[in-house]
Amino acid sequence: MKIMNKHAIALAMTLIVAVASILPIGPVKEAGARSNNGPGVRPNNDNGEIPESDLIYVTGSSFAMGYDQAYEDGRPVHEVTLNPFYIDRYEVTNARFREFVDAPGYVTTAEHGGYCWAYLEGAEDFQRILGAYWRQPEGPGSSIENRLNHPVVCVSWHDAAAYAAWAGKRLPTEAEWEYAARAGADDHYRADTGEHHGGQDHATVANDHSPSSKSHRNNMEFHAMGAQQSGENQVRANIWQGTWPDVNHLDDGFFYTAPVGGFSPNDWGVHDMIGNVWEWTADWYAPDYYLNSPASNPSGPDSGDNRVARGGSWFCSPNYCGAYSTHYRGASPPDHAFNNVGFRCAADADYE
Repeated sequence: MKIMNKHAIALAMTLIVAVASILPIGPVKEAGARSNNGPGVRPNNDNGEIPESDLIYVTGSSFAMGYDQAYEDGRPVHEVTLNPFYIDRYEVTNARFREFVDAPGYVTTAEHGGYCWAYLEGAEDFQRILGAYWRQPEGPGSSIENRLNHPVVCVSWHDAAAYAAWAGKRLPTEAEWEYAARAGADDHYRADTGEHHGGQDHATVANDHSPSSKSHRNNMEFHAMGAQQSGENQVRANIWQGTWPDVNHLDDGFFYTAPVGGFSPNDWGVHDMIGNVWEWTADWYAPDYYLNSPASNPSGPDSGDNRVARGGSWFCSPNYCGAYSTHYRGASPPDHAFNNVGFRCAADADYE
């Protein structure tokens, strides 16, 4: 999912947040198979372990949502009070989504439409890949069989909402997502620079150590990451590690998605809130929503053209995408599907 910088690119590319905003950038090309510029998935990517899809209980409280140095749609900072809720410890995996599809015989949006927007290794940008859908996210010839514990991708907002309902859950609101991602921190974290803004950050970061940020990160304590790792190559978040589109160092071995839970959780035990895949939320998107957001349990506008997605993905790079932070707002039409967009579920406090 390419949710692009809505303010740097949105004029030309409507509603894509910083290379993550779900609509393709550049000329649209049709393709029917994977790129031949290298294997889309390394054979050792999947350790075969499917983690339990357990929920984390989040105590209700108030927090300052937004960031005063964000793009306009991420301002102003405003106090939000949330009821207690649950959120999935992990992003929904291919294995879990397969259980859902096999049970009711569900057909995804990408299957109905015949394509998924996908970035293929070595390509110039996202393309409309004919025949791509969640079981073969890079198109015919690709497979999820060695990625069952990776987050499902090529799923639209409608697919994510349908899975959540089948599981007896729901999608998190945008406010719930940000609160859970920050895990009690009073500031925001950017995975590309390792910078903390406003205080000590506890947000989850999965697999990021771009050359430009190594020295800064290595001298910093990441309380969200569990035990501090030693050495120069500290893997924090699954993002593009290098300069897009020419260099991806692949320090962790993953070009596309990584297994869920493969990186340290945040202080509340939630994994991969930053990087790996963009995550659909329940909310409709409006660029001025923060100006009039309810103070208690905001759930987004009543209607809109695009749904909010959060967290950035493996496609985000320091030179091309600033979306992998706890405040960045992505948005895309709910019927679009991308190979860098997935989701996790939430539930009310009385969930059983």
